[in-house]
Amino acid sequence: MPDEIQDVLARLDANVGAAMDEIKTRLAAVESVAGELTEEQRTNIVQQVVGALSSAPDVNGMTRKLRFGGGDSRLKGSKFGRMGMDVGDIEFLYDLQNSLRNQPRAGGGVYHGPSAELEAAFKDVSDAYYLTTDEVRELGYRELDVQFPRVPKHGKLNRMFGRQERLDQQGYDAAVRAMDSAETAYGLQLIGAQYVPELWDAARPASRIFPLFDAFEMTAPTAYLPVEADLPDMLWVGENTANNSSDYTTDKTGSNRVTVTAQKFIIHQMWSGEMEEDSIIPFVPYLRRQSASSLAHFSDSLVINGDTTNLATGNINEDDADPADTRHWLAFDGIRHAALVDNTGNANDIAAAHDSSHYLALKTDMVQANTYAPMHWGYPLRSEDLVFAMDFSTYAAALQLDEVLTVDKYGPQATILTGELGRIWGHPIIPTQVIKLTVADGKVDTADTGTKGQIVAFNRNGFKVGHRRRVMLETERLPGRDQTRLIYSLRLGFGRYSATGAASGIEAAAVAYNITV
Repeated sequence: MPDEIQDVLARLDANVGAAMDEIKTRLAAVESVAGELTEEQRTNIVQQVVGALSSAPDVNGMTRKLRFGGGDSRLKGSKFGRMGMDVGDIEFLYDLQNSLRNQPRAGGGVYHGPSAELEAAFKDVSDAYYLTTDEVRELGYRELDVQFPRVPKHGKLNRMFGRQERLDQQGYDAAVRAMDSAETAYGLQLIGAQYVPELWDAARPASRIFPLFDAFEMTAPTAYLPVEADLPDMLWVGENTANNSSDYTTDKTGSNRVTVTAQKFIIHQMWSGEMEEDSIIPFVPYLRRQSASSLAHFSDSLVINGDTTNLATGNINEDDADPADTRHWLAFDGIRHAALVDNTGNANDIAAAHDSSHYLALKTDMVQANTYAPMHWGYPLRSEDLVFAMDFSTYAAALQLDEVLTVDKYGPQATILTGELGRIWGHPIIPTQVIKLTVADGKVDTADTGTKGQIVAFNRNGFKVGHRRRVMLETERLPGRDQTRLIYSLRLGFGRYSATGAASGIEAAAVAYNITV
């Protein structure tokens, strides 16, 4: 074999023997048909195999090892390359160690930040950059000035002139602090060019609901997205023949907008023991995987379960208690809330066992009364746009529906054979743990004693997700506990479309609750 192939194979360890076998098999198969290959042809086959495996989903670390076995020469020979770390891992580790800089250590002294070797690796492989707190705060002030122009210095001026759209100085400063993208005592925050997008990419396949919605990057804390509301009327008219004829009757095209306001969320982890660079390296993939799993679960829960009701009773997620002020679903109202609370005409109290007719009832609920609506949410042009999400108990009941259970009625795709049901009435079904069993009113009690199933139907086009700030990592050392606090912070927004402009006019969601399962 040519030296190039030997070099690639030499960098693949025993854990990726499958890749070597694939290369040898591919070479032998081609040569058996086409005869002996040139060195260039062999090299191309090796590169195709390694490239395909490198872009495949990571299985038991194989992709990670391949990526670096044949990859970035800048990490070759370093401890980071030997551990199979990629660019995202380097950025994550560097950010972690840098944010510990000058913080007290459990055994005395302070952390000095990344080692010279990590510093060099970070500069070699990463395109990330840092912003100071002052720089980010200045960006925040400029963005707030766009939203609330000419802010007066005293609140009484607002009251005197009725300028409700403006903030007093105290509210202005509070708003800037809330939207500060580098809220830290240590002055710097990494803008990760690799590990932040990788974290989102890892979370999206694990999410079942969140990735279904159109997402956009928010350039300001609040964004307004125009949405069609009415179609212009098509008029029957006669021909204008006179030179002084009147204009034809005009018809105004209706429009509306979805408001998306970014809210701040954090993922808070505690880590015991020292956070020395060599000690934490083996755990970097684990920490990133855990944060991706958390982001996937709670982003799904946000859009499904959001409810801003922060009272002693009434929240759909803790109906009989005052929820803690930091519960993630308090940030904004979500899809279940749209039907259970906002537009109760789209809430169906089943009070019976699961039945296929319940899905048709939900579709009918989502048909807008306005004849000229550009879309009837319950009967979309694309069947994939309407989704039925449900708890696992209701999904188990759906598997046993008479219409899909038996082979004589449903054919080879009968659930008794496949064990799964992907669609009903032509639309996707998504079982998810973020929808819990509820009490009879469709809400969850504090003790999670619910026994009733729930189906949440929604049209993907009626909702929007906004990203104001992707994930940032901060750390804080707690020497008295010999622990380190890891905080991932991000800012997301969620918008719901209503043809009337009021929440009571939301028709893109419907719920069937109190299902006996």
